[in-house]
Parts: sequence; structure tokens; C-alpha cells
Amino acid sequence: MVNDWLTELLYGIGNFFLNPLLYWALLLTLLVSSRRIRKERNNFGTKVFDFGKEWTGTWVLSLIFGLLLTAVSIGAGIVIAPAVVLLISAVTIVLTLLFRFTWLSSAYIFGFSFLLAVGAAPYAADYLPAGWADDMEGLNWISLALIMSIVMIAEAILLLKTKKEDTLPELVKGPRGRWIGQHRFRKLLFIPFFLLVPAGTIEPFAPWWPYFHLNGTNYGLLLVPLLTGMDGFAKGRPAFIEARKQGKAVLILALLTLTVSLVSMYSYYFAIAAFVIALIGREAITLSFRNKDRKRAMFYTESSKGLFVLAVIPESPADRLGLLVGERIEKVNGIRVTTERAFYEAIQTNSQYCKMEIRDEQGEIRIKQRAMYEGEPHELGIIFVQEQRRQAGLKSS
Repeated sequence: MVNDWLTELLYGIGNFFLNPLLYWALLLTLLVSSRRIRKERNNFGTKVFDFGKEWTGTWVLSLIFGLLLTAVSIGAGIVIAPAVVLLISAVTIVLTLLFRFTWLSSAYIFGFSFLLAVGAAPYAADYLPAGWADDMEGLNWISLALIMSIVMIAEAILLLKTKKEDTLPELVKGPRGRWIGQHRFRKLLFIPFFLLVPAGTIEPFAPWWPYFHLNGTNYGLLLVPLLTGMDGFAKGRPAFIEARKQGKAVLILALLTLTVSLVSMYSYYFAIAAFVIALIGREAITLSFRNKDRKRAMFYTESSKGLFVLAVIPESPADRLGLLVGERIEKVNGIRVTTERAFYEAIQTNSQYCKMEIRDEQGEIRIKQRAMYEGEPHELGIIFVQEQRRQAGLKSS
């Protein structure tokens, strides 16, 4: 018995490297990070964050939910045919062809996979390998509804854990044609976990196991990669606050779909309801938050009261000084500043050090000072909404 499990474990790990989603995830990260860095250089004249920022801080969450999904899938005996795994992988790849993570919610991935398997697979039987259409049509969708709900909880936690330093600065055109700042919260979560597939050397060890099953008496293990993530932006308030608010809404939706999925063990129709609720609910959350943000006053823009900090480059003098995104620099060396040019002219008035009066998000004034550092904005490490630099970048490109 133990040898059978070990054998299937090795086979499952080996087959993991045959899944195209693994390599697409690596390529997706490479392309998205490269595009972001090029955009940062064009907008701000420098790279703000290093390559792979989209992965930073996600590996612990990946491990936790990988173990959780493995425990649920094997403990409950959830059996899924390889054809369905490949369908989910294909849907994930298609939804990310534009190199964005907007559609990476498990609500979209599993919801569209369900619609394709139920609605399209029977008509595509002649074009699919032998048995694939039957595997998709005969799958117990209660099992995938449970997995979808758990992965959606991971997405919600990813949103809830968003910190101020996790968000990415961008320049976009405002309603009146002026360049304004916004922050994007974007993360990719890669979750590998083991599930059961039909045709292996593992035999059922209890009358109830596997609870969710396809035809067959022996089973194998397969290490499956899943992708989920978040991708949103905020112009009217700090993006990490927006992300956390969305996280609460997604968590409520995830718990609702999990409840409906569990109820579907008594009535199969609730499994269909779980996919529908997830799809409609997730899209409603996205549209609702986007419309509310559109109606708010722009947060990162020029102000007569000071100069907003759009971003601080990690490990820069400004970072070591303790400047924070969203703060407003009001005076430099005793001179009130409202533009980037005025800011650096004020710095040059003292060759020894610069003294800044900064108003934080609570409205309190704090004082920061350091030795004078001449040069371009990226050398100091403060990123403002730089309209002139953006226009110059467009002309030179």
C-alpha cells in the first residue's frame, strides 16, 4: 500500500512538468514584469520595482493552500480526469493572453471551464481524443465547485494582505486630458497540489473513499498547477485600501460559494448554482468597485497645498529617509513647493542638507532632513506625477 502511494507520488510529480500551465506561468511573469519595467522607464525615467515584483510575498500563501487543497482532494477522494485538468489549464492560458491578471480569479477560470465542458464538449467529441468528452460530461462538478471556492478564498486573502509597498505606480490620462497618478495592485499566486486521477495503482482503502469518483477502482496521484491572482487599480484613494475592501467582498463571495458547494452534495443542482454565483458575483464586485473609484476625486494629482508622493524607489535615499507613498511634501528648506521643478529648486538653495515638511495621511506634519543629493528624480528616489517627463518620453519613443 505504501509503495503504491510512493510510486504514484513520483509519477504525479513527473507529470507535473508536462503541464503547459507551469511554463506559461513562468513566461507570463517574465512578460508582465518586462512590460511593467518598460512602462516605468517611459513614465518616470527609471525602473521603480525589480523584476518579479508580481510574485513577491506569495510563496507562503501558495504553500498553505497547496497543502490545504491536497488534504481536501485526497482526504475526500476527489477524482478528476486529466482531460478536465488540461481544460482548466487551457482556459487559464486563454484568459491571460493579454498578459494581465484581471481574469485570473478562480470564479472565471472554473466558471468558464464548467460552461465549456457542459455546453461545448458534447458537440466537440469528434475532435477530441477518445474518452475526453465523456470524462468532461461525466465529471462530478461538486468536486470542482469545492476547489474553486477554496482557491477563491486564497484570492481574497491575497487581496486582504496587500500592503502599501505592494502596489505599483502608473500614469494615466485623467478626464480632462491631464496625466494623473494611480496605483495598481497586481499579484500572481501559483498553487500546486495533488489530486486523484483514474487508472493507477492506489486502491480504495475505505467504503466511502473516494467520495467523488469517476468510473474505475484504482487511482493515481497528479501534481496539478493552478493560477489565481489579483489585478486592480485605484485613482481616488490608496490602492492597498481598495484591495483590502475588495478582499472582504471576495471573501464573502467565496464563503457563499463554498456553502452552496457543500449543500450540492445533497442536490447536484447546487453545484451549477455555485459556478453561476461565483461568475456573476465576481464580475459584480469588479464593476462595483471600478465605478465607485471613477466617481472619487483624483488622489495622486497636482495640488496647491503641496506635492504628492506617487512612489518611493526601494533602497533609495528617499526610502531610507522614510518617505511614504501618499504623503504630501509641503515645504523644502522652508520654501512651499507645488511642482517638481519647485521641489528641486528648493533643494538647491542649501548645499548642506534638505529639510522637508511632510503632511502624512492622518493630516499630521512631520519633519525629515538629510544631506543634499543633487541629480535626477530617480536618484533621490521620489516619484511624482511627472507630466513633463511623460510628454518627453512619448516624443522620444
